[in-house]
Amino acid sequence: MIQAASPHIKLKPTAHILVVDDEPEIAESLADYLTKKENYKVSLASNGREAIDFLQATVGTEAEIDLVLLDMRMPVLSGQDVLNWIRRHPDLQYMRVVLLTAAAGSHEKVEALSAGADDYITKPYYPQELLARVQTILRTQQLEKQLQRQSEQLAALNQAGQQVAATLETHEVLETAVSGVNAVLKVDSAAVLMLESGQLRYQHISGPNGQVKTDSLPRVPPGQGIIGTAFARRMAVFLNHPHADPRFQAGIDAPHYASIHTIIAAPLVVRDRAVGVLTAYNKQDGPFTEVDLDLAASLASAISEALENAWLFNRIRMRQQELLEGRNTLQALIDGIPHPIYTINDDWQLVSVNKSKVDNLEPINTALAGQTCYQLFYGRQSPCEHCLAQQTLTHKKAQHWSVRWNGPDHLPREWDINAYPIPSRQASAARAVILWQDRTEERRLESSLLQAGKLAAIGQLAAGVAHEINNPLTVINANAQILKMTIPVEDDNYESVDLIALAGERATKVVRGLLDFARQEHYKFTAANVNDSIAQALDLVHYQLQTANIEVFLDLAEDLPDVIASVEHLKSVWLNLLVNARDAVQMLPDNRLIEITTRLAADGEHVQILIRDNGKGMSQVELAHIFEPFYTTKDPGKGTGLGLATCHRIVEQHQGDINVVSNVNEGTTFVIRLPMKEHNATL
Repeated sequence: MIQAASPHIKLKPTAHILVVDDEPEIAESLADYLTKKENYKVSLASNGREAIDFLQATVGTEAEIDLVLLDMRMPVLSGQDVLNWIRRHPDLQYMRVVLLTAAAGSHEKVEALSAGADDYITKPYYPQELLARVQTILRTQQLEKQLQRQSEQLAALNQAGQQVAATLETHEVLETAVSGVNAVLKVDSAAVLMLESGQLRYQHISGPNGQVKTDSLPRVPPGQGIIGTAFARRMAVFLNHPHADPRFQAGIDAPHYASIHTIIAAPLVVRDRAVGVLTAYNKQDGPFTEVDLDLAASLASAISEALENAWLFNRIRMRQQELLEGRNTLQALIDGIPHPIYTINDDWQLVSVNKSKVDNLEPINTALAGQTCYQLFYGRQSPCEHCLAQQTLTHKKAQHWSVRWNGPDHLPREWDINAYPIPSRQASAARAVILWQDRTEERRLESSLLQAGKLAAIGQLAAGVAHEINNPLTVINANAQILKMTIPVEDDNYESVDLIALAGERATKVVRGLLDFARQEHYKFTAANVNDSIAQALDLVHYQLQTANIEVFLDLAEDLPDVIASVEHLKSVWLNLLVNARDAVQMLPDNRLIEITTRLAADGEHVQILIRDNGKGMSQVELAHIFEPFYTTKDPGKGTGLGLATCHRIVEQHQGDINVVSNVNEGTTFVIRLPMKEHNATL
């Protein structure tokens, strides 16, 4: 059950409007009208340059502009010039702009809207009409911002739910829950109280300055205070004026270190039984709303499920401990498992080895128990570098890792290894079970199935190319060279022969590239800067883009971490995507744009590259096949269908991924992620 203590309160402060007009009388009268009628905050700019300077100075500040009323015709910088600058600005591109124009013709109106204006008003304007349009635009903007805030809250809620569900330790669930409340509701402080000995006790709490000790905090009797009420009635509730509500009791509802202005509480219910309360204090951006109440209730539900799972897991773990103490039964069990399994203690000594592992060892005369695992299995004098068993022994947490090496046949071998802690009543007796699973054949089959179809088609084409193209090219190239040697340089025909030779060499490179695609290439990986490789690729196609009248916008993040990459291969990826983008925007009569953005990915482990064009785009059917060899959306004779397939293969070789987002007539965006240097140690 959810209960709200007060109605939804509008959070939006007074809108800030910038009026740009080179006629002071018009600008001042308009500002005066808007201020008196709706109490809007209005700033003035007398020309386009002054407007741009003002907008730039207020980005991200409390004085940031909500709406621009912009005169279309101004000297030096016109209203359209200012509008174009706004639409290109990364932080202002979605700002609302209304153009003021003295022209009443439909052409001028279309021109205003085509330039990116949200609306236009013809001079002389009626003040009431202008005010109505301003109110409509600001109202729409406010609704969009509210939707955006709610979307961000839902995303934070989803992430918090996933985080609490990902742990099976009760204290971690509670700690994650408090962090989730802070992220979802944006509050100064949050806490989780659990029922202990008939009272609610603070288990975990965060304050404005970090974690707070719970020992000195009061206990809450069920049914008393707003927290006890939420627990007893099993309903979520918030108070935006708690000191005016009789249910609020400052002595038990408020931590001693904080002055409470707003409070929200949601019960934690496991199997239809209240077990605790999730609470938060002092929302940072205003009062709590019904949306916040729904979010808090949803988060409390996710936390309740996570608590139930943690408790169930704890019972299972205790039962597992009892089972594992029956060593003989356990040994008989693991002997029946076909995968190699052995148990070690905190000195790396073997405690037990199952039959499968013994069968893999060379015959030995001594007992296995008590011997050091790395010395017996690998002949080493120290633990293996790849082994994570020590972390399992130390932190009592399961670990998973893979081991790869080349076998005697020079083919790769791959094993998955899992290390599980063995619970024990003796704190000093740390043990772990190590399980090996051979994944070699599984990986080989996956790779074979993936490449089989491609290689079959490429092999057929390569054979035809070698026979049908290479032989004629050899004749062309050879005779062109002979003619160049026999014809004087000053001869008028020498230039034609030289062009034939150059064309033959280009055709040879194309054929060689096709054949190279059919075989696995060797990559030379080094630390590389993505921005530098993009700049080098742009230098190669600069002339093509310039002659095609294409404008390139760069948004390259500074201090971007290095990646481990084959630079030449990366450059070929950028070249392919840039050439494709050039072809995609050729159909546009003007405003041909390509945007390149680099940044650190949200996960903090990858560098993200976006290459976007405003061209013809692709349908969903085309997107489903875009990375397949020989599939092309270009006109016959203008594409081989190998470019994007090659890009996909190169990015995968870098342990990255490449995706594409596109719709017909809405342009195309390629998104590439490459692992950062410190997260790419396997290359």
